[in-house]
Amino acid sequence: MKNPETTFHKILFIFIPFSIGYFLSYLYRSTNAVLAPYLNEDLGINAEQLGLITSVYFLTFALFQLPLGILLDKYGARKVQTVLFIIASIGATTFALGNDVFQLTVGRGLIGLGVSGALMGAFKAISVWFPKEKLSLLIAVYLGFGAMGAVVASTPLELALNITSWRVIYLSLAVITLLVSLLIFFVVPEKNISDEQVDKEEILKVLKEIYLSYAFWRICPIASIVGGTSMSIQGLWAGPWLTDVGGFNQMETANILFIFTICMAIGIVMMGIISDYVRKFKISPIGVMGFFMFLLIIPFAIITSGSMPKAIWPWVMFSLTSFCGTLGYAGLSAHFPLNYAGRVSTAVNLITFLVAFFSQYAIGNILQFLDPGKTSGYSIDSYQIAFGVFLFLIILLYVIFVLMSILERKRTKDNIC
Repeated sequence: MKNPETTFHKILFIFIPFSIGYFLSYLYRSTNAVLAPYLNEDLGINAEQLGLITSVYFLTFALFQLPLGILLDKYGARKVQTVLFIIASIGATTFALGNDVFQLTVGRGLIGLGVSGALMGAFKAISVWFPKEKLSLLIAVYLGFGAMGAVVASTPLELALNITSWRVIYLSLAVITLLVSLLIFFVVPEKNISDEQVDKEEILKVLKEIYLSYAFWRICPIASIVGGTSMSIQGLWAGPWLTDVGGFNQMETANILFIFTICMAIGIVMMGIISDYVRKFKISPIGVMGFFMFLLIIPFAIITSGSMPKAIWPWVMFSLTSFCGTLGYAGLSAHFPLNYAGRVSTAVNLITFLVAFFSQYAIGNILQFLDPGKTSGYSIDSYQIAFGVFLFLIILLYVIFVLMSILERKRTKDNIC
């Protein structure tokens, strides 16, 4: 369909195809929380190696964000996404056939590169096809679709591993990913800003404007540290924590991760609905983000302390609030022109996924350093230190965010006066 006019057609031909791709990206991102013991059993992989293999997904994802933003603004989401999902399919095949840390790392790296546009490509498409006032709600629903991928990467994945091997599962994902690339290419319409308008812009000038803005540095650091840390824990370290600290077996851990991801999906959609509703009271998405970030710190502190290892509610509360940083995308986009949309979103995403890479890899290194020689069964003290580093950073940057928001409000009030 070349030019969908109705909302129904836009959802059918734009929103849904991208949502399927984002579902896959989240499935890839989250598999290793369940696969960890199987990789350890088959290949003898320890925490440091597992952190590297899993986190390289975030590294390649992050490094491609700036060129991704430029490509999205110049060529549109349809063409860019098609090529990238083909790369992801190649990466999944490489991972499925890997026999050592290097091969698995290369496979995960290609997957990360291949799905690096799954979120930002959709943000770009949504921002140019749908009304601005609906962005927060649409983005929240879209993120909910992605969270369903994480749901499948919990109990359903564990059940599948009882029937077949992780290699067969990844080969199947490779085929599905290739089919999704074809779906996007043949179904999704394109609505580009003209090449003439994009060519007139100085790319470095635009990026400088974004990165030097007060709004970016007020919103991005806290959104990135919360988003990156949440992804690194949800995508890998929640599983080992539940096994090592909570003492749950593999199926129990998978079931808890299932609850975790269901709550995460509910939380994402809930925050979008709340953000959309409170606009009538002149409360911005950034204000909603700040409130939920405060709520997130409480369960994360309990999880980090290890004081309630058998309690599920801290994980439920953490999962409900863990992706509050995504509200920052919609809030920050309002500060820039529409034709900056791809670059604004990818600018935030770059920092977020670099944080995810660093935190996921760093946690594995800390665990291995404090419990050398182990490949599983890490101590509660090690988890307290590993998680505690990022809890401290979240609290610090949250305080800075609050102070900068107060200054911003005062500056706006003074300008009005």
